[in-house]
Amino acid sequence: MDNRLTPEKENAIIEDTLKNVPLAPMPRSITPNVMARIQKDVRPALITWNDFALSLVIAICIGAIFFAVQSLPPILLAKLRIQGILLYQDFLVNARWLVPTILFGLAGFLSALTIPYLLQQTIDRRR
Repeated sequence: MDNRLTPEKENAIIEDTLKNVPLAPMPRSITPNVMARIQKDVRPALITWNDFALSLVIAICIGAIFFAVQSLPPILLAKLRIQGILLYQDFLVNARWLVPTILFGLAGFLSALTIPYLLQQTIDRRR
């Protein structure tokens, strides 16, 4: 024998129960209890020790690069500048493919970010 109810009978029983059974009064302490769970007494630290250590390492690296460049001989700095100019000219002449590659790559990355959101918006959740 099948003891399952049809959805119409289930809905009728639930509606009848909701109409005939009186609602229990809400406890007076519900709001303070909920707010006590939501609000934290301790404010989060704005700067952690990890932030401090990372900023210290970055500052030391920048200082080391500054003092290393200051201690280079002037002829080496001139040669580095010449090599930088030659590298820039080589880039201008031989890298015409780079701008379209970067733009198409950026478009692909942005579409990869937005496609899952658009798919989520088109799914019908009522089924």
